Amino acid sequence: MKHTWRKKLWKLRDTLTHKLTFEEAAQFNVLRLYAGDIPASTFYENEGFVGLSIRQADWNTIQHDITRPYPLADNTVSLYQAEDVLEHIPYDRLVDVLNEIYRVLKPGCRFRLSVPDYRCDVYADRCQRGPDGAIVFDPGGGGWYRDGTLGGGAHLWFPTYEQVVALAEKSNFTKWEFYHYYDENGTSVTKPIDYSLGYVDRTPDHDPRVKDPYRALSIVVDFIK
Repeated sequence: MKHTWRKKLWKLRDTLTHKLTFEEAAQFNVLRLYAGDIPASTFYENEGFVGLSIRQADWNTIQHDITRPYPLADNTVSLYQAEDVLEHIPYDRLVDVLNEIYRVLKPGCRFRLSVPDYRCDVYADRCQRGPDGAIVFDPGGGGWYRDGTLGGGAHLWFPTYEQVVALAEKSNFTKWEFYHYYDENGTSVTKPIDYSLGYVDRTPDHDPRVKDPYRALSIVVDFIK
């Protein structure tokens, strides 16, 4: 008989040196995955999210590179979230990333994605640009830019609404809903977000940089299987 996800995770938490594995996580009756190190928020602990980190493993985090396949069966994940992670992955690898998320999601379940929207002034104004005016480096995103090369964990592409739509259309997902973004004319779109399905920090509901005037900061979209 399977344990509930909450009892199982709390049991692992009490063993401070324990490192969670996919085999253990697959036994949860509700499996929620978070790409990256889980933020220090009671929301993620209360909802039983399992982090996927390239750097560490602990009682609620599995060390895993999300550009690689998951050792999970099809249709096993109830919710998947990635906030400010996919911009650190080369754009041409992201369709495969989305398709693997699609594979492990249960039918009717969702992948909540948020990435910085580079039409927002907060990001656009701080960026380094090339001779043609295109963004080549965001120093606020970390990493470095030398001789035309990005590294050290820098943002490797600079998301816009159209780029994310293009990824969606090339992926196995056929249904998605955008909540926050800037359209092709630079107009901010902010539809209500149900944060009980995945808390997003970088929105005007939580980030003071875009509260007044109230405007999008990130591209926030749910992909639904």
